[in-house]
Amino acid sequence: MQKRENPYTPGAGRKPPMLAGRDGDLENFQGLIERLTAGRYERSLIYSGLRGVGKTVLLMELDVLASEAGWASTDVQEVGSQPDFRVTFARMAARLLREMSRPHRIKERVDRALSVVKAFSIVAPAGVQFKLDVDAASGVADSGDPEQDLSDLVQEIGEVAQATSAGALFLIDEMHNLDSASLAAICIAFQAVSRRGLPVALVGAGLPDLQVRLMSAKPYADRLFEYHELGRLSDAAARAALIQPAAARGVELEEQAAQAVLHESAGYPYFLQEYGLELWNHAETSPITTSDVDAVREIVTDSLARNFFGTRFQLATDAEQRYLAAMASLGEPPYATGEVARAYGARDQRGVSILRDALIQKGIIWAPRRGRLDFTVPLFAEYLRENHPLSAFGES
Repeated sequence: MQKRENPYTPGAGRKPPMLAGRDGDLENFQGLIERLTAGRYERSLIYSGLRGVGKTVLLMELDVLASEAGWASTDVQEVGSQPDFRVTFARMAARLLREMSRPHRIKERVDRALSVVKAFSIVAPAGVQFKLDVDAASGVADSGDPEQDLSDLVQEIGEVAQATSAGALFLIDEMHNLDSASLAAICIAFQAVSRRGLPVALVGAGLPDLQVRLMSAKPYADRLFEYHELGRLSDAAARAALIQPAAARGVELEEQAAQAVLHESAGYPYFLQEYGLELWNHAETSPITTSDVDAVREIVTDSLARNFFGTRFQLATDAEQRYLAAMASLGEPPYATGEVARAYGARDQRGVSILRDALIQKGIIWAPRRGRLDFTVPLFAEYLRENHPLSAFGES
């Protein structure tokens, strides 16, 4: 059991040796590709879920499936908290066009489409530049209206894709970071390509409130996309994710050891990978035992505290950290906003609403429904109660 052969890969967007529990999602995407290629109607996909459930990894696997089907893909593109909308999409569009031009010998058509990309990009705010060695088109994607311009751009991509008898795929991670105007433009654009039957698809992923954000941007977004929530793995899928990578290298886990890890990881893919990594590095022989689990528990806990929970806690200001501790002090989520305010020491919700909104903006908490809050990080409440209890913050 040498470290260089360790099959477990905890980390943001690092693909595990097996993608357990997502077979249905892969089959659904395969159907989307086939239907759009055949000129039929199919809705684009939106995935949402907590941190560490494997959203990015799933997008990476869909990228592979698209490529195998002959589709062009943007690769998985993460959007920042305040991305420049036009440059983000101009870069993705240029990548798609160049990828489509290679095998299909349609340089002239692609150059014409790139001129539309150039027109789209030059309306970006001053100081933001995206360079293309073509002249900008006139009268297309250059109106300054983001909804109209993105619609023009995506339809242009769709026409080129249709000429290749394949399709084009936008893969957007951390999609909740886009502002309302950008999300509205995306809705308009993909409604337009859907009406025209063009083979262009979007697969977006983000935190649990992504669907609400899209519907706030455009009310019909609930019918425009197909929404899927990614959560903790089923018992069978979690067991497969833990046991099979080791078994492929001739290493077994005793049943009690496996049960202990499955219980402590609560079925979350990231936690399973973290445990698997440390168990492999610690154990000297097969099978891995409960003694090995006991030996690495503190290492895993410390690693999660530093690299998964702690990094997010440090994003918050002192007052915001107290608000997080107040939430955790109430037990298991979701939490009533009024109760959180009282636990914080405020007279009412209005006194701490600025903290709540800031934490939502930072992606640390979200509102599953009106008047309720939850953490975007699984098991975060347990971490806070153990490491940053409300009592440690003194009087408000």
